[in-house]
Amino acid sequence: MLLRLYRAGWSVDAVVRELIREKGITPQFINKWRTWLKEAVEDPDVLWSPPEAPGELINELIKMNLILYNLHDRDPWFWIDQPPPERDPELGIGKYVAWQTPLHREAIKRALQTS
Repeated sequence: MLLRLYRAGWSVDAVVRELIREKGITPQFINKWRTWLKEAVEDPDVLWSPPEAPGELINELIKMNLILYNLHDRDPWFWIDQPPPERDPELGIGKYVAWQTPLHREAIKRALQTS
């Protein structure tokens, strides 16, 4: 993502637009899953509560490489420095589900606003 930002002259808008196009985040996809996506943008762990969370959406988000699902333990033993935070809503990190990057989360957020 840093390379993309650099190539885009550090324009977050340009990178987000590119992600929306590249990942195939279409108005039809947004409209189909709008309610769930709005919630997942705020807290990705809403996708962790089956049977409520639709498996089809989860599979699509994984296939589109937008989320990480079933995050591994964050025991300090596994990390050289500090383990990642258990939750960081600002970055889109939940306990069990996280957006690939904050830019991926922003792409969905913008697509929700424009669709």
